[in-house]
Amino acid sequence: MLQLSGKVINIYTQEGGTGKDGTEYAERHKVQLMGERALPSGDIQMDLMDLTINDLGDWNDMQDKDISIDIGAFAPSKGNIIYFVSKGSKPQLAAY
Repeated sequence: MLQLSGKVINIYTQEGGTGKDGTEYAERHKVQLMGERALPSGDIQMDLMDLTINDLGDWNDMQDKDISIDIGAFAPSKGNIIYFVSKGSKPQLAAY
């Protein structure tokens, strides 16, 4: 398990629809977090990450706040990493 820290930039609901292969999918709640990523050169790059969330209620009061959340990650193919909010994880105000 990993812990991600960043600022909540946006919270939104992505509409459901039909994929290219005809598969239907339901609407999903999403959060956008802005965080820092260290580069090999020692510089810092700002990175925007979109995560699917289960409950908007856990996030509504977190807009524009620095938070930490437990996440998981997997790589379905080389060079492609998918991040997800760990089951049962709730955002916590970050303590820097």
